[in-house]
Amino acid sequence: MHDQQGALAHKVLFLAGAGPQIGAATAHIAAREGASVALAARRIEVAQEIAQSVRTAGGNAIAVQCDLTSDEDVDAALAATIGQLGPVDAVFFNAAFYDNRQASIDVDDEVWDTSLEVNLNAAVRLARRTVPDMVKRGAGSFVFTSSAASVVAGETRFGYQVSKAGLNAVMRFVAAKYGKEGIRANAVLPFVLEGPIGAAAASLNCLGRSPTADEIGEAVVFLLSDRANAITGQLIHLDGGLFVRAPWPTPPSAPRP
Repeated sequence: MHDQQGALAHKVLFLAGAGPQIGAATAHIAAREGASVALAARRIEVAQEIAQSVRTAGGNAIAVQCDLTSDEDVDAALAATIGQLGPVDAVFFNAAFYDNRQASIDVDDEVWDTSLEVNLNAAVRLARRTVPDMVKRGAGSFVFTSSAASVVAGETRFGYQVSKAGLNAVMRFVAAKYGKEGIRANAVLPFVLEGPIGAAAASLNCLGRSPTADEIGEAVVFLLSDRANAITGQLIHLDGGLFVRAPWPTPPSAPRP
């Protein structure tokens, strides 16, 4: 149901990078909490399917086609959102491009450029178009999907690591520059939800299981809401405690003499 007393009641959420896992879960939770949700995806059929599911559940959602690397597409998607739902109050940037085969400093130029365009420049493109109106209205919130790859040493996905590290800097800039104007920004660092890598991560984290898409969506919606008004400029790991439980070499314990 569409909760008029919920955490995002009467707010408009622009969800960029609407996919079937975290994006879909966040859309449903945001709508449950009262938001009107614009689902932006490069493949319009993906956004349409999620939007229909949200509406079937009693929420308010629209689908907009949007290649986030295109100025024209972003302008059109935001115009459609404002025209149908109203001014954008919150942005969830959930787009990602994974350069899984780039394991060398001699990176492919096209793959490098795509990594930066999708993971970094698209976020700047969207923020440039939404921050000014938020400043005029004195309020707004952003959550960017980053990655632990942005803060740890890795030997692959070179462009992904660099672009997500840059995304963290975008988040901190928005938080620092516009905080006194009523705008907050945070980044979430989720980990793999399923599959063999997710199972391996679950064996190492504090919970013994991987977080679900719904659990990540709940955290994102909280951070976008006024209930998180004291939280800004933060990198928040949503990984079941994997990052804090790094496999440091530890000597075996021995009983006291």
